[in-house]
Amino acid sequence: MRANFPIGPTRARGTPNGWRGATGSREPTAAVYESAVTLIRLLMRHGISEAEIEATTGMSLENTRHPDARVPVSQIERLWQMAADRLHHPTIALELHHHYPENKLHFVAHLGMRCANMRSAIEHWRKYAFLVSEIDDVDYIVEGNTARFIYSCRDPRYTARWFAEHFLSLALWFAKCFTGHTLKLTGARFMHGPPPSRAAHERTFQVPVEFSASENSISFDASYLDLPFRTADSYLHHFLVAKADELKAGLEQEARVENRVVAAISLLLTRGEEVTLDRVAELLKQSPRRLRQVLEAEGQRFRDLFDEVRREAAARYLMQGMSISQVAVLLGFSEPSALQHAFRRWYDTSPGDFRQKLATGGISLSALGPRTTIVPPRTRPLTPQASS
Repeated sequence: MRANFPIGPTRARGTPNGWRGATGSREPTAAVYESAVTLIRLLMRHGISEAEIEATTGMSLENTRHPDARVPVSQIERLWQMAADRLHHPTIALELHHHYPENKLHFVAHLGMRCANMRSAIEHWRKYAFLVSEIDDVDYIVEGNTARFIYSCRDPRYTARWFAEHFLSLALWFAKCFTGHTLKLTGARFMHGPPPSRAAHERTFQVPVEFSASENSISFDASYLDLPFRTADSYLHHFLVAKADELKAGLEQEARVENRVVAAISLLLTRGEEVTLDRVAELLKQSPRRLRQVLEAEGQRFRDLFDEVRREAAARYLMQGMSISQVAVLLGFSEPSALQHAFRRWYDTSPGDFRQKLATGGISLSALGPRTTIVPPRTRPLTPQASS
């Protein structure tokens, strides 16, 4: 089992080494370094004030100035959207890494570049993705002579477009920087719908790009996985891994269990398995009784959380252009009619009417936020086993 969702004891703890987390938030959090601080820097460079950025995103810029700062994922989403809108750059996620100051990378990237080869780097990225964001997951799968690097969003309550575009373009850039070779891709796929123009995507990946796909991935010859890294350093790698383990353990103890449960629900839906408290508890390596108690301590019930995940994911999937039948399968409904019944209960409208309002501009993606309800009026996260 690749997935691991440990539940630490619920307790108050001090902030180690100046860590500034988003305390008291129900939401999963993400690091602000380096993508968020680069977006902020670009906005300010274009004359947008700190006050306007804070008002639009809900983010305290003072709290972003510490390298270990973390903020709710929804604030990161709003920052990406603000940058795309105010900079008139809808494909900014594909190019943001070009604006990173030299050698200014997240801790996990520095750890990855000290690995022996690309295979090892992806495995380390996967293991420590939690340090970047609680909702991020990366992996690779090998089929014959072809490998795919895959980005998944562990939480279907969020729109993964910005993160997917950023992670896949970043992975391609990392590969060139760390190996000295340009990866020749054989495919690029995104789960969100097609943009008005595909030019920026095809310029970035140098292949035709598929949209509304079943995963976010780039494909390449599997031999690339064993390319040696020219930045490898086994001595430094040893100490970086020790620090990464320490940071991860601290974050996992501070994270809300409900967000771990959401990730497990998402994984089970991805696999087409029945979602039950017992099965989620098994993934979280807890007894069902203990898991129920911890959720109740956080003011949650498993049944309500499962319903919430499917409610918000259904709206987001429809917004991304998926059919009602596709959404029903992805969310574990026995048939489309069962989804339609649930959708009416959630939003007081049918999926068809909801799609029509999308087409006429009656609803926008920005109307959906984590844990919000639209009255009235992603696509499947893939987490395959890594092959070696």
